[in-house]
Amino acid sequence: MKGVLVAGITAVLVVAAVESLSCVQCNSWERSCVNSTASECPSHANTSCISSSVSSSPETAIRLYQKMFCSAENCSEETHVTAFTVHVSATERFRFVSRCCQGKDCGNTSDALDPPRKNVSSNAECLACYASNGTSCPEKPWKCSEEEQCVFLVAEFKNDTESNSLVVKGCSNVSNATCQFLSGENKTFGGVIFRKFECANVNNLTPTSMPTTSHNMGFKASLSLLAFASLLLLGLWP
Repeated sequence: MKGVLVAGITAVLVVAAVESLSCVQCNSWERSCVNSTASECPSHANTSCISSSVSSSPETAIRLYQKMFCSAENCSEETHVTAFTVHVSATERFRFVSRCCQGKDCGNTSDALDPPRKNVSSNAECLACYASNGTSCPEKPWKCSEEEQCVFLVAEFKNDTESNSLVVKGCSNVSNATCQFLSGENKTFGGVIFRKFECANVNNLTPTSMPTTSHNMGFKASLSLLAFASLLLLGLWP
């Protein structure tokens, strides 16, 4: 009986050891998470590791923000990645990447590549602007590429000592599913607080053609008939 009890205790300890999860736990403004090592997660957040990063250009208070932590969240897949970029101008952009890893460490997301823009159109654009620590910014039109849509977001970033925010408008490759998930106000995702997240279709600038030719021809024909009728009434037509 004693042997069975010892074996049972040993089995429980083995299962507990297998189920323990270690993640990098870091919150940084300037790449200090790159060399961080994983540590054991607390029991209330022992399901997944989440690694998020936000990069922006030109340099602002949010040049690079990283948030890596343990989570009780169940990822929709073994490794689930949400990423999008908002293009404001040729030199300004906002890039968000969040990776959820079921039962394992995610690693660093700050080096995730931004996909190239496809076929920038001259007939589609969004109002675009960029500002730190505010809720609005002076807008200007910016050309969009294929499969992009207009995005307006206000994001807040915190660590133990400070808080910063960005307001961004522009053309984005964000998916419709992400738009729907983040829409509304005060949605926390990947350690970033999205105070506002709105998506809209791009503005089509192609002018609508009017059938002016047929209209003018009809108008001229009406004038000709009217003149002919007048001549008949006056007896001037042979």
